[in-house]
Amino acid sequence: MSKKNNDKKDMIKIVYFDEPSASDYNVIKEGGKIDWTTEKNKEKLAKIVGEIEAQAKAGFNLLTYLKSTISGKINIGTEIGAKSIINSTITNTILTDYIDHADKDSQIKKFHNHKLVTPQNSVTMYRMYSSYLNIVPQDQIPINIEGLNNAILGERGYYQMLAYDNENTQSQSVLRFNINAFKNSYTLVDLTKMDLSYYAVKVGKTTLEKLSLEKEFDVEVPESRIDIQEIVTGEKQEINQENYLDVYDVVLAGVMSNE
Repeated sequence: MSKKNNDKKDMIKIVYFDEPSASDYNVIKEGGKIDWTTEKNKEKLAKIVGEIEAQAKAGFNLLTYLKSTISGKINIGTEIGAKSIINSTITNTILTDYIDHADKDSQIKKFHNHKLVTPQNSVTMYRMYSSYLNIVPQDQIPINIEGLNNAILGERGYYQMLAYDNENTQSQSVLRFNINAFKNSYTLVDLTKMDLSYYAVKVGKTTLEKLSLEKEFDVEVPESRIDIQEIVTGEKQEINQENYLDVYDVVLAGVMSNE
């Protein structure tokens, strides 16, 4: 089946969703702000309110709840439950809006039928294995694991995986994942075991070599040098760009329907 047809499939299970990025994208597609005075958005807002009130309980009124929250006249149990319903409803709205916009946007790259692998000797690989080191008694390890984790992982939020096209194994890309955007307790390890589709945005380029832990923190400084061939022949020598791979930030990943 062609990629064009694949793009029209429905996503039936969400594994990863970077909600802040999707929300920002939705706002951009709405022209910088969401105008709630339009008929389309009035209907959307009414639907959101209706879903929240329906999921809460009989007789629940969102406006009354908000007023009670502001005045502090609401019990903790009701507040926690209502907040959970409101947050999930808003998230679902952001998700459906994102898919609706992204499916029509050629700037959003859709990866279907790709295999993800962990780059060898990378920070991502270390992140996957670091949690298992905690089960080894500290007196059997000659280093402080917590200190090592902090030194290597630090405040890192994104981790990189290699994506191979199953129909063309020579085609490779780098997909970056926000570690906090995984749903239902999924982790980076699960990505290598699942057949998922990915919605992503191109953010740059890199090489396989630079994905290694040793090279990741290297900073390239452009060299200023005399090109002898250009002086003699008047022709500028092409710079070897190595095998650069496109880098994408993933916004959404999940299982697509087979229909």
